[in-house]
Amino acid sequence: MQRQSVIVIGAGLSGLACARIIQRAGHYAHLYEASDAVGGRVRTDYMDGFLLDRGFQVLFPAYPAVQTELDLNALRLHSFLPGALIHLQDKLYLVADPSRAPSTLLATAFAPIFTLKDRFLVLRLKSQVKKLSVENLFQQPDKTTEQFLKEYGFTNAFINHFIRPFYGSIFLETRLHTSVRMFAFVFKMLAESQATLPENGMGAIAQQIASSLAANSLHLNSPVAALWKERDRVKGIILENGEHIEADKVVLATEFHQAAKLAGLHLPATWRSATTVYFALPQALYPEKAVVLFPGVGRLVTSAALVSNIAPSYAPPRQHLLACNIVGDPAMEDEELVQRAKQELAAAFPYADTGSWRHLRTYRIRHAQFAQPPGIWELLPSAQTPYSGLILAGEITVSSSIHGALVSGRRAAELALETTDLPV
Repeated sequence: MQRQSVIVIGAGLSGLACARIIQRAGHYAHLYEASDAVGGRVRTDYMDGFLLDRGFQVLFPAYPAVQTELDLNALRLHSFLPGALIHLQDKLYLVADPSRAPSTLLATAFAPIFTLKDRFLVLRLKSQVKKLSVENLFQQPDKTTEQFLKEYGFTNAFINHFIRPFYGSIFLETRLHTSVRMFAFVFKMLAESQATLPENGMGAIAQQIASSLAANSLHLNSPVAALWKERDRVKGIILENGEHIEADKVVLATEFHQAAKLAGLHLPATWRSATTVYFALPQALYPEKAVVLFPGVGRLVTSAALVSNIAPSYAPPRQHLLACNIVGDPAMEDEELVQRAKQELAAAFPYADTGSWRHLRTYRIRHAQFAQPPGIWELLPSAQTPYSGLILAGEITVSSSIHGALVSGRRAAELALETTDLPV
């Protein structure tokens, strides 16, 4: 039987951040991960020279936790255009922030996406969220994003043609029933930075943190079967191979459904799903470093991105990588999904030879993020659990985002360091 000071279960972003903080404080922390690599849902696969993130994801450099926990320069970030292409009534319209992309001024001005009133309201809202801290944003009166936008005065056209597909792709629901606090938070992040992709894929975020862990403290392919309990105290873990490992503290940093199963906790949230279909293209569909939005009812694809326009490293020379993003997990076979995605993209780009597109892989992410309706914040669990010796980490304790995962890891580490005299 082994004994370790702190055991962290799960090498997603929260678990990695937690273990590193404890180690940097001069204490022992060992990390146990069931899979063959770190990152949890923020992983990148390598296929035929392409970088395939496990589901379309982006990094907001303005995230406060990202600025604290990551070396952004080392990630070599590539920025999206601050805006989007919108496919509406058989035409593509470019809408962007001319203050950050001056060349888009005329195209944006003549796009029938929003009115002068909408433009004014965007500027006013941007000014307001910039003045508030993240903490203050999450203390504002709560309501649905849709209710807030309508009360604020935005037109239905702007909400339906831009906000629903754009933020729907972020929150994985286009009804805009997500809490306005989360909307305001993301709006602030986009106002203060641009969406980016790391040179080596989103998986590079976790790899960077893992590279600074103490030697031999990361244990991959080591699934935890159960918590080792003694009455109301957790004294360690039991691996699937039967090995018992004792610890002063155990930090549970797995996905929340697995955390609930291991600890017997009730976690008040439901999951949202996402699907991404990747294609290799011989020619670029469009030149902009932008996402393409597909507003309207009856469409399968909510948004798409020629990822290699933003970060050329995502595709081998003379090839291009297209990500088609779908909210939810459609009840259809992969082949039908591929054909539907091609058909809908062909409608937006009629000159494209979709027959030359090569399907690379489809990712169905069942537990992509947890739903964040109004009122969820008061229901989220804290890092402190009913069991002595057990600490909860993971985005479920903060918010469903990279920022939330990193913040939760730090909170769990600080609690572990505060509540016991760990050996050095």
